Amino acid sequence: MEKKLMIEGMTCNGCANTVLRKLQSIEGVTEVTVSRETNSAVIRGENEVSNEAIYESLADVKYNVTEIQD
Repeated sequence: MEKKLMIEGMTCNGCANTVLRKLQSIEGVTEVTVSRETNSAVIRGENEVSNEAIYESLADVKYNVTEIQD
């Protein structure tokens, strides 16, 4: 499974690191890459990860997932 996320609100490397840690905490996610320059992230996992789990992982921080591509 691989999903590409478009994320608003990342303005610095600290922001990108916060997003990275939050996405890594999702059950089933095995790899995460985050790019502040393109305001995106890619998550990979052995099993399907629900979009709801992605939204929930960032719900308590100031970053907004604007698009999820399977």
